[in-house]
Amino acid sequence: MAKLPKNKTIRLSRVIVLVITLISALGCEQPETLNTEYGTIFGTQGADSLNGTKYFSELFEAQGATVKRSTVIDPRLDQYDTLVWFPDSDGVPSPKAVRSLSEWLEGGYGRTLIFVAGGTTSTEDYLRAAIEKVPSEQKEEYLRRISEEMIGSNRYDTQTLYIGNLTECDWYELTEKRLGRKKSVSGKLLEDGRNFPEMELDFSYEIQPRKEWDPEVLLEAGDEAFVYKLSNPVVRDNQSELILVSQGAVLLNFSLIDEDKQALASALVSRCETSRGVLFLESGSEGIEVRESVISNHSNWSWIAQPPLCYVVPHVLFLGVLFCFVYFPIFGRPKRVKPRNISTFRNHINATAELLSRSNQPNRAVNAIRNYQRAVSNEANRKKAD
Repeated sequence: MAKLPKNKTIRLSRVIVLVITLISALGCEQPETLNTEYGTIFGTQGADSLNGTKYFSELFEAQGATVKRSTVIDPRLDQYDTLVWFPDSDGVPSPKAVRSLSEWLEGGYGRTLIFVAGGTTSTEDYLRAAIEKVPSEQKEEYLRRISEEMIGSNRYDTQTLYIGNLTECDWYELTEKRLGRKKSVSGKLLEDGRNFPEMELDFSYEIQPRKEWDPEVLLEAGDEAFVYKLSNPVVRDNQSELILVSQGAVLLNFSLIDEDKQALASALVSRCETSRGVLFLESGSEGIEVRESVISNHSNWSWIAQPPLCYVVPHVLFLGVLFCFVYFPIFGRPKRVKPRNISTFRNHINATAELLSRSNQPNRAVNAIRNYQRAVSNEANRKKAD
């Protein structure tokens, strides 16, 4: 796999530090107005959110990959080598989504699916960093918000796990175990036995990969694994792999201001094949839609809404309307009349007669002729008198 260029990594790090750390240093934004949208990549939500994935996607772009996004799972996934999914849900993905993505892994060569389970965020980390810089009158509000985040991070209790969302799928299962904070990150994903002894991660639940997927630990904090490589026999034969991440917070926008966490993300990116592009899947708490066809509406005209026709048809319709306005105007097309010699007096007589005939007033025409004859006679008499 290609390695991430060092100079591009440094440039990305500077951009992240300049944008997000500046917000933290100012400390003027109220906790209620923070953009904490989870798992989004493009637009203002993805770029500005503490829990967005914009900067993680830029690591792929720095490797030369083309990054796209999708809110559905459909056959178009076959166009990409790597999929990244940060589901905004406390439970596991639906059986239909798991089955479709497993078939995608089995149906190609050298494919990688990065699946971030659990929906852990970096909001609490941001609030703890910002509380030291906010005015004293705002500290109470930040402390209240931190408490809310701590309560939310411990939502994986027995009632939630076994009454609410799904807790197991063909890839893994969630347990109710609360693990607390673990320090010192190391693993096979890092080159040359590198480790981060000062990095500390907060675990509030445990992931148990399925044995039939032959799990291999890639990263662990202390004695707790949080990045696995999964591959069943078919996937392994295709040299594809499912990377299961239980601590997605280390890959989110705010977390990537830390150089050590950025190194973890870069190591993950370098493991992926990106020659045919990378697709980020986005889904809300209700899960992601799975389609058997790229056409969502199977009416007789649904083909018009599919690429490339969805881009061509509007232009053809616009040109058609423009053609109609030019060649079929409401009042008819203007006639091309051959210019007449304006110096011929006869033409003036004919034009006057035609106008008088259109008036439908015979007396008016007769009076005009008499006035003309009288004027001509008076002019002749005047000349004789002279």
